[in-house]
Amino acid sequence: MSVSIRDLGIVIGSQTLVSDVDLDIADGERVGLIGSSGSGKSMISKAMLGLTPDDAVLSGSVNLSGVEAVGADEVTLADLRGRYVGTILQDPFSSLNPVTTVGRQIELPLRLHYRLSKAERAGRVRRMLAKVGLDAGLADRHPNELSGGQAQRAAIATALITSPRLIVADEPTTALDSIAQRQIVDLLVRLVDDSGASMLFITHDFSVLARATTRAYVLEHGRVVESGATSDLLAKPSTPQAGRLVGAARKLALE
Repeated sequence: MSVSIRDLGIVIGSQTLVSDVDLDIADGERVGLIGSSGSGKSMISKAMLGLTPDDAVLSGSVNLSGVEAVGADEVTLADLRGRYVGTILQDPFSSLNPVTTVGRQIELPLRLHYRLSKAERAGRVRRMLAKVGLDAGLADRHPNELSGGQAQRAAIATALITSPRLIVADEPTTALDSIAQRQIVDLLVRLVDDSGASMLFITHDFSVLARATTRAYVLEHGRVVESGATSDLLAKPSTPQAGRLVGAARKLALE
């Protein structure tokens, strides 16, 4: 799925959170959005998904393969999120329902958006668990019975079960240790590439971004201040904002 964002602005009350943002993702491309905390990264992803706060005022355009998200009705946005866009959030224990088993959570998008038999849904869940490296027996467990890495794999399985064309990964490794980070990033890259989907990977860590994306945008105070090939941004940042992020990444580099 391609993404074309033009002149995106997001204002809440008297505060401008995002201003004049242009961003593109081609079909099958892995693109990063990096910035410090409070730079507006997550608000841009919420605009893509139609999940900005009720009091947010949006301007500009967010076009997802011909579907305009800004101003779209909730029916259109809900179908878009369920069928075509998968979302992976920072903390899997917050995004997973603590009273529902892992298997039922992974299955839920299929129940909501597709007419499949119980056996067909169960088969897809088993295959998805295998793809994300989880034992089939974990389907009967609850999220609190999983490790952080296992829970994030379950969240990835839930996001990918409908074979979405776009993955929005919003700080998906921040809550994990360095080994689990590396494993989750590599898993996401493999699954996205194997499916031919596109991905927007949001983070504040250049070392993670370099592993997950080929091109990236640097965000500061709600504006894009630099963009280009991720490797070029990491090797020779041209703005102070990117330079600070690169410096932090070199201290915590994922080898």
